[in-house]
Amino acid sequence: MRISYRTRFGLLAFAALGLGACSDVKDQLLSPQQPGVIGPEQVASASAAEALRIGALARLRSATAGGESTWLLGGLMADEWKSGDTFVQRNDTDQRNVLADNAQVLPAYAALHRARGGAKDAIAAMVTYMADTASSRLAQMYWVMGFAEMQLAESFCNGTPFGIINDGIPTYSDRMTNAQGYTLAMAHIDSGLVALKGTDTLSASTKNSLLITKARILIDQGKFTDVAAVSSAVPTSYRWFATFAIASGDNQIWSLNSSQKRWVVGDSFDTSGLIQNALPFASAKDPRVTVSGASVASSLNRAFDNFTQFVSQTVYARSDWVPVVSGIDARLFEAEAMLKANDFAGMTGVLNDLRRNPQSLSNVYKTPVMSDLAAPTTLDAAIDLFFREKAFWVFGRGQRLGDLRRLIRQYGRTQDKVFPTGTFHKNGNPPYGTDVNFPVTTNENPNPSWTGCIDRNA
Repeated sequence: MRISYRTRFGLLAFAALGLGACSDVKDQLLSPQQPGVIGPEQVASASAAEALRIGALARLRSATAGGESTWLLGGLMADEWKSGDTFVQRNDTDQRNVLADNAQVLPAYAALHRARGGAKDAIAAMVTYMADTASSRLAQMYWVMGFAEMQLAESFCNGTPFGIINDGIPTYSDRMTNAQGYTLAMAHIDSGLVALKGTDTLSASTKNSLLITKARILIDQGKFTDVAAVSSAVPTSYRWFATFAIASGDNQIWSLNSSQKRWVVGDSFDTSGLIQNALPFASAKDPRVTVSGASVASSLNRAFDNFTQFVSQTVYARSDWVPVVSGIDARLFEAEAMLKANDFAGMTGVLNDLRRNPQSLSNVYKTPVMSDLAAPTTLDAAIDLFFREKAFWVFGRGQRLGDLRRLIRQYGRTQDKVFPTGTFHKNGNPPYGTDVNFPVTTNENPNPSWTGCIDRNA
């Protein structure tokens, strides 16, 4: 996805111009140019509203797989990734000891707010200049808003502000709990579903995206009995991809890991020993997270820091597309609802259906057929099985941190039994910290209502 702005300059042909004319031309050429300033007359049209919509989608891409986003950073705080970098901010995130001025988290926080702000601006312009012709596109922008707000609530502490900008003037928000953030996100998802009126391809796709996100928010809210009625209409084959191309930007899962070697696929052990609670993404040889390299090996293959053993994911190449929402997600939400109802056989049946059928994890890669799982017989075993299966299905796609928080909040486990614990693999081998979410960053310092996180609880 790329938005390009071009300014074309014509050739000025003149002959025998007087001195005054030369002076006028000189003044015009030397006068300040502001190509980035967009005036009211440039946005007061249907085409401008459409440009705002495309811009909001580009911002959503940057806030997901197209940037160093909460998708990647959340996986680093959890167990999907570990830092192979020299940047202290990435090391702090991996160690679960994140400060509010963390230079990597700052833009990730801003990116989600930019996505919701861009969608809000597009909605206002479409309502004014596109009327009923924009129902599917209008609904899509409500989806962008709701998705970004959900991601903020899943990733950050209790106390996140959800301010907006109206006509260039910020309207600051009081601190909101994560529960209030989910309520806000749900309101925008429901507005999108109400706005849908068409039966065209975009309407059908947007409806699926809205329903998947609605089901995910219901899971976040603990409303498990409502999930199946929402998600069951979504086909397993559905995907809404963040797209990439060399000319318009790289897939950052590939870039930060496979190319730059700053990120390393996580594992349940490394050179410092066992990492309690961490899943063996790098060593499990699971076809949903294919890798190159090993966490501990006799032959040296170092990451960017020239210390950490490097492991690269091989699911995504440079320009491969990444699902922002997927029909796989819908099935996993339904399986968790069965888990919560103590229907372990039903849950396992859903998981096995996914395993029996090749699933697209990108526009290129499909999983092979995998063997069936045996149904667990105890609640703890069912919880362990479900969250392990889900972790491999959604690797790198921004869900792992929220799931680990829910294991504490909804399943009664303590953070030392959920998040990576033990000895950190570098910097003198200190213990892991105790963070289970990100602090709201110093971006909010100008907000007079902002006084810090309410709490850092899951």
